[in-house]
Amino acid sequence: MTDPALRVDLYGTHVGELTRASRGRALFAWSNDAIARWPLRSTPLSASLPVGTSSVETTESFFGALLPEGRWLDRLANALHVGSNDLVGIFDAVGADLAGALTIGAGRTAGEPRMLGEAELVELLSQAAGYVLGGGGSALPGFQRKLTLTRAAGGWIAGNGTLASTHILKPVSEANRHLVEGENYVLGVARSLRLLHFDSWVETIGRSPVLVIERYDRRVTATGIERIHQEDLAQALALPWGGDDKFERGNPGASLAAVAAALDRDRSIFDRGEPDREKLLRYTVLNVAAGNTDAHAKNFSLLRFDDGRSRLAPFYNAAPLALGSEAPLDLAMSISGERAITRVTVDHLVDEARTWGVESSRAREVIAQTLDAVIEATRQLPAHESISKHVPGYIRGQVQNLAAGKPARIDTPLSPILTPRLGTPSPGAPAPKRSGPEEP
Repeated sequence: MTDPALRVDLYGTHVGELTRASRGRALFAWSNDAIARWPLRSTPLSASLPVGTSSVETTESFFGALLPEGRWLDRLANALHVGSNDLVGIFDAVGADLAGALTIGAGRTAGEPRMLGEAELVELLSQAAGYVLGGGGSALPGFQRKLTLTRAAGGWIAGNGTLASTHILKPVSEANRHLVEGENYVLGVARSLRLLHFDSWVETIGRSPVLVIERYDRRVTATGIERIHQEDLAQALALPWGGDDKFERGNPGASLAAVAAALDRDRSIFDRGEPDREKLLRYTVLNVAAGNTDAHAKNFSLLRFDDGRSRLAPFYNAAPLALGSEAPLDLAMSISGERAITRVTVDHLVDEARTWGVESSRAREVIAQTLDAVIEATRQLPAHESISKHVPGYIRGQVQNLAAGKPARIDTPLSPILTPRLGTPSPGAPAPKRSGPEEP
């Protein structure tokens, strides 16, 4: 029997086929339709796969990075009775609803989209693994448990491979509610800084707290749901998938400088908006302030539009990880050579931005504006009781240290998370006068 050639579509164009090459590896081949629509060596799909070019290595780097990671990939492959490195076999089942605007193959759909009852929704969340086999054709990258569904009429719809998902759902146990509340709080700070536009919230479904995130690569219109293409920077930089190459410690090519070099390639002197490299600097400042040590290459993305333009995607996937008692303090990507978040200063941030081509004076201005805005956001945003005693005060303390020229480290007798309270005023209330991370 001949191995299947999976059709790949992007923005209404048949862009190519995904096939098995020698030894079961995957190879993408561009179609004549794609070559007719976009110039040769342009990058509507990926910076690592220019139109008309391909190889097994770049194919697997890009397409493999669309799938879950680690044990979740193994579970998906086992459920499909294929190897975890069999991209064609996996995408034949889950290629209909992916990150970005790609669709791959027909997908094994289970009928028309259907509204989920509460019991079925709870069951799907209990199995959430970055893919939906029963619901048909859905997959997301990453290690964290997650599920993609479509929100409509106040309920949840399984798209069955024919209706694009609109939201990502991340369930946790009640004991771990603080994890999703912390992530949602950081997203709220970013929203206050206009670093993202999508909505997010935490709700209880069954007995599980669930972080619900509106997908920024979807747009709901009067005629349906539009997919917007995106690729993460691990894909854009052609980093090998399935290992630790998304971290700088695993691959020197996974650096903030490499991310910055992929930005502003379409920018001209006539563009009025803020350059993406300055926006990346704001993202980096917020990541340090929030203690998000997991800002690796897959946690930055590019939006790629149908006219060939690209821009930095909104801020996403950030949590105050460094706040924990045994928290990881090493940054996924170093800042001007500094790997420990507790030693990062404004000077490190300025020096890092200077290597991207941002002038030092402008970098200091962007950093100062961002720090001021973060402090204001932590004074205004409400925080769930599971994080209210620590997360807002921790972020504010980090910012105050940075603004004072100190490293982003709160000095407390105990680990910050073990301190009874780091200080959190009620939304809109005047800041209390206290020592520690609060302003004097």
